[in-house]
Amino acid sequence: MATRMILRGALKKRTFFFPPSFSTSRNGSTLVLAEHENGAIKPPSLSALHAATCLPNNDDSSVSLLLAGSGPSLHQAASHAASSHPSISKVLVADSDTFKNQLAEPWAKLVHLVQQRDGYSHIIAASNSFGKNVMPRAAALLDVSPVTDVTGISDSHTFIRPIYAGNALCTVRYTGASPCILTIRSTSFPVSHKSVDSKSDKASISQVDLSTFDEDLDKSRYISQTSRDDEGPDLGNARIVVTGGRALKSAENFKLIENLAKKLGAAGIIVNYCYYDAYLYSQRFVISFLLDSQ
Repeated sequence: MATRMILRGALKKRTFFFPPSFSTSRNGSTLVLAEHENGAIKPPSLSALHAATCLPNNDDSSVSLLLAGSGPSLHQAASHAASSHPSISKVLVADSDTFKNQLAEPWAKLVHLVQQRDGYSHIIAASNSFGKNVMPRAAALLDVSPVTDVTGISDSHTFIRPIYAGNALCTVRYTGASPCILTIRSTSFPVSHKSVDSKSDKASISQVDLSTFDEDLDKSRYISQTSRDDEGPDLGNARIVVTGGRALKSAENFKLIENLAKKLGAAGIIVNYCYYDAYLYSQRFVISFLLDSQ
């Protein structure tokens, strides 16, 4: 325990630098990558929007939202975002069947295309399966290093993120080339509910020119997607999370966690405790399975 506390205290005061600077940002505008479903922006993307407004060099006139997909649902989501979220100054829409299934490779190329055209200083996405797929690939195409799992923003290039399985927090100073690519933890940037008061406040909607877009899909292809309808919240956005471990003793008792989570309107999770070298960290959680996604 003493070793763990000493390690945690030391790491909390340490500052890390992402790689040496060789370029500066061209402007203070931010691009937010957004997921949409049934004509609305998903909550993790709204949290990414909130994180964008927390950047000191940003204001409500410098945040652009990038949507991609095809069909009426895409344009409905764009219209909804433009009229419902005053943090957005511009909605960029990439309408193509290429983006119908949100594969990471075409999305990364889309980010590269938009960045080359508009030169954003920051690109932000939620640290969920979508953001974790797209952002590293986009960063590689742009030849920059991403800062992942950001939980706090100190200034435009200084961020807080967890390390060592969440046992310590480090301060990261990004000194690399533009753009600064971030993925944020949704629970650290709660969505603020705002509404647009007048039609004059609506964000502009523009189509992304895809005439030069290379639709190379040889690296991956969409096969199928299965999901289960559940009234409970998603684990990544849940305000309350109910956990249990080996004390439950049997699979039948796992229902206790599920039932309690439903009563509290929470997400349920079963964890096991695994022990590793105490020099690095004394314990970490390994997710066995997620009750709200089974």
